[in-house]
Amino acid sequence: MRKAIALFFMLSCCFGKASAQGAPDTNAIKANIKTVSDSITINPAFAKDLATRTLKASQQINYPWGIFMNTLALGSIAYNDGEREQAIRLHETALTYGRAHGFRHKESTVLSNLAKDYGGTGNTQKAITLYHEAVKVAQELNDSLQLGGALQGLGQTYSRIGYPEEAIKYCSQAAEIFKKKKKYSTLRWSYNNIAASYMELSKFDSAYRYVWLTRMAYDSATGGAPPSAEFYINMALVSDSLSRKDSAAYYYKKAVEVALRSDDHTALASAYSYLATKEAAAGNTGKAIQYYKEVLAITEKYHNLEGNISTSGSLARLYAQNKDYYNAYNYALKEAAFRDDYINQEKINAVTALNAKFEKQQLQYEFDKQTAATELANQKKIAKRNMLLYGFIALALLLGAVIIFVVKYFRQKAIITANRNEQLKQRLLLTQMNPHFIFNSVDNIQSLIQSNKAEEAINYLTKFSKLTRQILENSRENYISLDEELNMLDNYLNIQKLLYNNNFTHQVTVEGIDPETVLLPPMLTQPFIENAIRHGLKNKNQGGIIHVRFYMQDDQLFFEVTDNGTGLVAKEKEEGQRSLSTQITRERLESITSKKDIHIYTLNITGDNNTVQGVKTFFEIPYIYNL
Repeated sequence: MRKAIALFFMLSCCFGKASAQGAPDTNAIKANIKTVSDSITINPAFAKDLATRTLKASQQINYPWGIFMNTLALGSIAYNDGEREQAIRLHETALTYGRAHGFRHKESTVLSNLAKDYGGTGNTQKAITLYHEAVKVAQELNDSLQLGGALQGLGQTYSRIGYPEEAIKYCSQAAEIFKKKKKYSTLRWSYNNIAASYMELSKFDSAYRYVWLTRMAYDSATGGAPPSAEFYINMALVSDSLSRKDSAAYYYKKAVEVALRSDDHTALASAYSYLATKEAAAGNTGKAIQYYKEVLAITEKYHNLEGNISTSGSLARLYAQNKDYYNAYNYALKEAAFRDDYINQEKINAVTALNAKFEKQQLQYEFDKQTAATELANQKKIAKRNMLLYGFIALALLLGAVIIFVVKYFRQKAIITANRNEQLKQRLLLTQMNPHFIFNSVDNIQSLIQSNKAEEAINYLTKFSKLTRQILENSRENYISLDEELNMLDNYLNIQKLLYNNNFTHQVTVEGIDPETVLLPPMLTQPFIENAIRHGLKNKNQGGIIHVRFYMQDDQLFFEVTDNGTGLVAKEKEEGQRSLSTQITRERLESITSKKDIHIYTLNITGDNNTVQGVKTFFEIPYIYNL
């Protein structure tokens, strides 16, 4: 720290002298660039101030290298400060500026930084694409260190999204490069990621080996300085996996100490989360709540929605166990709000991606039209000199125009179809998570809490949380197994029974089908089951029956739901509600099967003397086999 302060005053004096004599000197700017690079991790505030002033000095004399390098450095500082969007803006500026001024030898580094920024916002697909581009550029430049950095970034990204084999593959390639170059400070991160991936694969012997390789690389890089928080966390994870609980607790507490000193929020959240889980399992709910609150403060600060959902849910359950129903209710509401934010963010990302793709296609279409028009004008000039050549050229242009039109037509049709499918998914998700069902469920939880029925409240909250997670996960898939669909429907029906005071029973039967080998589109059936409960059994206070049936007929899969309610009633409101789910399901089936003659049958069940005994709804579901 003293060295950094002394360097700060020395550089301030240099800038003051340069300002007094005239424009800043490029040699001083180059020296400042190196100082900024060396200070980013050890003194980020100093590095940010120096980079900002050096950037202004470079702009004053129009020095491209200074503008480029300081913009790049400020982007990295913004990322470390948690300002992801600012980091993206600065790194994209550096990328464009570097390409315009011929700094290709640094392009792979800029691409890797930009990929890291997008990964920090949760846009992993964009991050992976940019890392692959960085790898390609580094290979073209034959720059092994930039190649190693890009490969390591790829490995870290795959590790974060749950692909440990890919993480090991890319981090191992990066480790070989850093080991040959004796870059131990970066080598330790490669080993650290490999160790974490082996732990995820439950290969603890390999994980233990790479944890110690991480420590050895760290010692080589720092000359035997104390280990980082990541080392203690990995040792804790290995110890916990080997059932060495006391050792695991010790290492996690050491990780907390180191993370607090180094302001490593990721390691700190991981350590607090483990300690909270351990204290909760031991019955020390007070300490567990304290640790979970520390985790939630970190995840909220860095906008980690998945962490927010998990942690607030854990706090709600712990407060309920302590019979502190006020806080339990508040944290349950927080969890629901975070889930809404998660759903909305996914919708925004999907719509943004579709809009960007559509705009790109439109721009390409306009460009192709202008190009075709220019070519046509040139050919007309030539046609005046040679009529025979004109005929052949006109025919070729006509054929080209037809091909372009056909290609563009099918491209636009594909975009419209994709957009329509996305809209159908979103509309279907809204029918699954309709406000009526959510608010009634939350009210029911509140009622159970107020009635001091803690166990029932916890049971209800657990089922509701599980159903929400199932719906969110299944909404991303085109096909799921019938077994998964049955699991979700059973959970949904149990929640509805609790919501309707157990005034009905249900039965789900599968006839002549192996549920694990048959795959079908998710969430086609739930709206019809909801209709059967809400409308079919609305006048029954007890004795209601819901029967759900999946069966094969002539190699076709059918779904059927029946109730013993009052039958179909010709009321506009009920018809409208029933027709909404029918319309959305029909549109999805038409999109999946490319058929226009989709039939969804709803009819009264009649007994003797044509008395109505309930309603039956059934239709065919497309399916494939999971071989």
